[in-house]
Amino acid sequence: MLTLGNDKHWYALYCKSRHEHKVNARLLSKGFVTYLADYQTRAQWGTRLRNTRRNLLPGYVLVQAQIDSSTYLHILQTESVLNFVGQAWPRLSWIPDAQVNNLRCVLESGERFEETTYWQQGETVEIIAGPLQGVSGIVAGMTNRQHRVVISIDLLQRGVAVEMDSSFLRRLPPIALTA
Repeated sequence: MLTLGNDKHWYALYCKSRHEHKVNARLLSKGFVTYLADYQTRAQWGTRLRNTRRNLLPGYVLVQAQIDSSTYLHILQTESVLNFVGQAWPRLSWIPDAQVNNLRCVLESGERFEETTYWQQGETVEIIAGPLQGVSGIVAGMTNRQHRVVISIDLLQRGVAVEMDSSFLRRLPPIALTA
């Protein structure tokens, strides 16, 4: 039997659309430790304000397990589970405990939070709104809610940096430089 180690890790499972609660219940009934990143919020429906639950990670359920080949298949054979997120068996991608604990802490605290797009430093983006609409550049970092985007001319090794709200950015495929 192939084993990935003696430690339990968190894995992200990709589920059928809007089946996260069902997958969560099915995995719990099989004895797995799971986490569904849902939280209470207020939503306006018509003229009424109602309390409702939303999933911060739609389409995903987190499961904590010590994965070997039989556990891997047992999880994958759960109805509505489509796949593990990341690398394929036997080199599965896992999520550090600290990241799951941080997410859980934020969601359970009741403090206000804001979902934001995840931008990595070095990612190629296009500005989709404002006076710089259509300009593309590379994300250089973040200050407050603004992302620093560098617009450069590589051949001349010159560039300018502009700070832009993340809602004005759209991810682009990496630019291939031709010689």
